[in-house]
Amino acid sequence: MLKAARLIAYEYDSDKSQLYLDNHVRHFGHLSGEAIRLFELGINKGGSLLMWRDFFQSGKIVGIDKKRVAIEDPTGRIHTYQGDQRDTMLLDRIGAECAPDGFDIIIDDASHIAALTKISFWHLFERHMKPGGCYVIEDWRVGYWDKWVDGATYEFRARSAMPKRLLRSGKSSAVFASHSYGMVGLIKQLMDELGTDAITNPARNGRQPQRYSRFQRMEVCPGQLFIFRTTDHDAELVALQVRGEPKRQSPTVADRISTNRRRSWPIRALRKGMKVLLQPQKAKSED
Repeated sequence: MLKAARLIAYEYDSDKSQLYLDNHVRHFGHLSGEAIRLFELGINKGGSLLMWRDFFQSGKIVGIDKKRVAIEDPTGRIHTYQGDQRDTMLLDRIGAECAPDGFDIIIDDASHIAALTKISFWHLFERHMKPGGCYVIEDWRVGYWDKWVDGATYEFRARSAMPKRLLRSGKSSAVFASHSYGMVGLIKQLMDELGTDAITNPARNGRQPQRYSRFQRMEVCPGQLFIFRTTDHDAELVALQVRGEPKRQSPTVADRISTNRRRSWPIRALRKGMKVLLQPQKAKSED
């Protein structure tokens, strides 16, 4: 399957790198024979849609681009739309027409501008992605390019600064400086969603109301981000973990004394028993 994808990428005028294709096959190879629904944002000349059509032999392949893209497809499984990734009304129409039950795979290879990517991501992920489905964001490393519209040159910081408030509080945690421009910043921001259950946990003085992450997991690869949506089963597992988390309290002096007594009881009992055994036995008187 991987070799076929490599040949198809060139045959159908797709500019996706072999690294990207390897990752796609690794995540989606088991779905190649399923009737999946795939939506790609940013399709250029449409070569990638033909590639997906051949790879997912029973799938419906949908694409959108700012310019009109015409593709000859005798199978009738490819559907193209013209429009902007920020047009949420158009995204809703595409979802209703092509995947009323939600898409299995969504790939954003469109503007690579963080503000635009964020709009289409959250709209599609929350409204048009199946539970357990995967959303792929490609080419996030443009955020390191100074000449990119929202990118910037990476500045190496040898040391991380520790805020004075942390020093005063006695905490040893440091704030680690990080590049946060454009798509790089967006990817790092999305990671906070994985910690939502901890962020909103009332036992940890979290922000209310408490909720669980909409992400099952994230995999960050060079140039690609794979985000898997949670299923009901995933949410139940997280809820059980949060509810079953033991409350950590500092033991009182009385607790420590009681614990020490319980720990030393077997030793005292053993010593007492040994004493009894060592004492000379009195001879029983005969009647």
